[in-house]
Amino acid sequence: MKFIRKCPVVVLLISIGVLLTIVGAAGRRSIYADQEYDPLKKPVLSVVFTALNDAIYPWQMFTHENREVMAQKEAEEAGELSEESSDGGDNSTEKSIPAITPSPLPEPTPSPEPTTAPDAPLERLEPLRESTHEEYLNHISADIYGDAGAKRAAEYEFTTVDESYFDDALFIGDSRTVGLRDYTDLSEHAAFYCETSLTIYKVMEENFDGQGTVEEALSNKDYGKIYLMVGINELGRGTTEDFMEKYTEVVDTIHALEPDAKIFIQGIMRVSGKKSSSDAIFNNSNINARNNAIATLADNQQIFYIDVNEVVCDEEGNLHEDYTFDQIHLLGVYDEIWKQFLLEHGVVE
Repeated sequence: MKFIRKCPVVVLLISIGVLLTIVGAAGRRSIYADQEYDPLKKPVLSVVFTALNDAIYPWQMFTHENREVMAQKEAEEAGELSEESSDGGDNSTEKSIPAITPSPLPEPTPSPEPTTAPDAPLERLEPLRESTHEEYLNHISADIYGDAGAKRAAEYEFTTVDESYFDDALFIGDSRTVGLRDYTDLSEHAAFYCETSLTIYKVMEENFDGQGTVEEALSNKDYGKIYLMVGINELGRGTTEDFMEKYTEVVDTIHALEPDAKIFIQGIMRVSGKKSSSDAIFNNSNINARNNAIATLADNQQIFYIDVNEVVCDEEGNLHEDYTFDQIHLLGVYDEIWKQFLLEHGVVE
């Protein structure tokens, strides 16, 4: 008691640390399941702080548990109803529960000649292997797909278009896309849903400067082209598989919401050679690995992969030192190079 009276602040800090440790441990199998955590290097309470950066708050653990309980209860009730129906009882007075059937993803129009390769959508490639535990602990994005997907995507012959091509376009992205919006005139034609620090994990839930979410945008207007550029902020989180799983989910969701739109998956822009050689996470090896992964989503019919690194990088494959002010983002004047690249990569049927 004397120690508590003499050092109340110390006691308070210790109590908070213990409480956060309990919260972190309790949530490891629920709300913190996706948080990166190495017990040999970090205390368990660290997941609480990393989760806050992803807008995951401790009290959501109780909401999460309630959802699981309700889901289990609903499943049990559904099972009981099924058993009653199978017993042949008279259920005419019972309230019927309408079955909710999710709308299937639109299937590509079959080619009149299925054996003709150019008319058939490209299949998504499977990874060659899994990331190792060592790669996970060291934040190494394993190149588990190789460049087969990128090479296939590059075989498509794009068309040069004019700026009116973007009148029905939607650009979704992080701070790099913010630069494209602010330093070119594309915003006079296209809609921009972009935000600094945006990640693939938040892209569908983000409220973009009061404009609403991506889903709301696609509900309010029919877009013919949708451009996606995210990935740099996710490099320190999870494995290539984690990133690819979420990226695939987002692309498929956008495609389901806007089935007639052409989706342009933009390769993650690389960083400068200076940045790449000095950073264990934000380097071009990790970027290339994840670009090779997302390139496999291209079917060259509805989904296309384009890589702006072709025009903003030097002969060694690094972002031009003269083009950047912070080794990561383009100087405003060089966003015009990106815009010109987009003009040269149109899809016109």
